[in-house]
Amino acid sequence: MDIDAAGIERAREAALRLLERSRKTRRELERRLAAKGFDGPTAAVALDRLQRVGLIDDVEYARAFVRGKMARRAVALRVVEGQLAARGVSAADRTAALAALDMEAARAPDDPEAGLRRTGGAGERARAEQALAPLLRRYRELDPREARGKAYAALLRRGFDHATVREAVAAVLDRIHPGDPEIQ
Repeated sequence: MDIDAAGIERAREAALRLLERSRKTRRELERRLAAKGFDGPTAAVALDRLQRVGLIDDVEYARAFVRGKMARRAVALRVVEGQLAARGVSAADRTAALAALDMEAARAPDDPEAGLRRTGGAGERARAEQALAPLLRRYRELDPREARGKAYAALLRRGFDHATVREAVAAVLDRIHPGDPEIQ
């Protein structure tokens, strides 16, 4: 099948118009171009050109996406990774983006937000603890055990695993009520 140069140029222009509005992953652009009637090979050639000049970069997209999500709301990293996967970011690109964010956080040990961008267990726990603050304020009038249970359930809904939630809740409540066996 011959790919016509005019079709490639139209696909490139359509992709550029889509990118003017907001960042998109390569997969999102492929879907949108297909919806506009461009065949796969034509869209692929046009997108390859845009990728070569740096207008499409799924690793950078993933870094910005994770940074933005983490700045708005403390959620588990696996939730954000799932959202990236749904947008068509490959596992390799997600891994590269998270590694870059980890390195960024390691280079800025004095930045209080750096720990929230870490990808390991310490980062997950920091995000879980960050999410706990408003929850505990909301539940302050409740019985301590009931507040703990509600906070625990809320963190689980945000995608944190049981071990992380248990550690974060215990650490935060121990800081608030040191040595109180009623809330452990």
